[in-house]
Amino acid sequence: MQKLCGLPIYLLLGLSFGFWQPSLNCMLRAANAAWFPDKDALVQQLENADRATAQVYKLRDDRGQGMDCLKVFQPATAAGTYYGVYHNFQAGVLVTHVARSTDLVQWTHLTALDDHASQPAIHVCDNGGYLLAYEHDEPNSVWIRLRYYDSLDHLLAAKFERQFDIQRTLAPTAEGTPSFEAVEIGPEGLEQSQIQLRFHYYKDGDVDQLATGTLVNFSQWQAEADTELNRTLADQGWRGNLGDRDKFTWQEQTYYLQETQQTRGDWGSWRLCLCDHRGYPLQPLAIRTPQGSTAFSNPHATWVRNAAGQRLLVVTLFLHSRGNPPAERGVLLYVIEAN
Repeated sequence: MQKLCGLPIYLLLGLSFGFWQPSLNCMLRAANAAWFPDKDALVQQLENADRATAQVYKLRDDRGQGMDCLKVFQPATAAGTYYGVYHNFQAGVLVTHVARSTDLVQWTHLTALDDHASQPAIHVCDNGGYLLAYEHDEPNSVWIRLRYYDSLDHLLAAKFERQFDIQRTLAPTAEGTPSFEAVEIGPEGLEQSQIQLRFHYYKDGDVDQLATGTLVNFSQWQAEADTELNRTLADQGWRGNLGDRDKFTWQEQTYYLQETQQTRGDWGSWRLCLCDHRGYPLQPLAIRTPQGSTAFSNPHATWVRNAAGQRLLVVTLFLHSRGNPPAERGVLLYVIEAN
């Protein structure tokens, strides 16, 4: 059946002509319950950060450095060993790093990957390689940089084989917070590849908005603003910046965690939304912490396996200085056990 905005046409027509008594919100809730039957259990797990099996606030590596915007990843053959890419400030410069852990609590710094680099995202390729995407900055200029590493050893040694700087096409000064949507690499390697990203662009030098782009054969880039999604989020009250997001699965359904801001310039108004497989909002998350933090951004969620083979969903968030108590500001990592 043909649908508009995710609803069958007959429902929209019924609403337009007054044939249906329930409110649109009630119908949307009913539709969500039917289309995402395990959503409520997922929401409960995501919101109960204060009850998570493991939870670490103000996460730092073994050098005592913050692990801002940590994205955890794990090679398929490395159960019980975890890796993560993240950034922090060093001498006034943003630097992206990689670290390793065996318990998700204590992290050993391995190497710096690039200077003037932040907001890293990583993809473990089917061919054993690794793709790293991140913001690269110069004064008054931010763009997305991609690097490809042939193996984990090369990544951990900061030895990349290929690099591509993505030219901005949607904003004059800043495009960033990349995340991987899909990656296909053919027998010819990157010369036969398609890398799909989601990212944000600094629209009119005023507000961050969401966009998508595709890099073909590691040489041809095309991007477009996600106008409908931006409008949908604004209509639901998210009229500030729209930025980082992460894609993950739960009970064979695909979801996104999306950072949203109610008011531009108000760092205490950052919240997280659970979104469907297209990135459209299902509901805002009321995350609970021991000391009552309320402002969250830079969400990441990654499935890993511990040494016993158990599947764990590792969630990392950034807690701002506004809206959050000092003891919880910085990176929060918590773990959800698979049922």
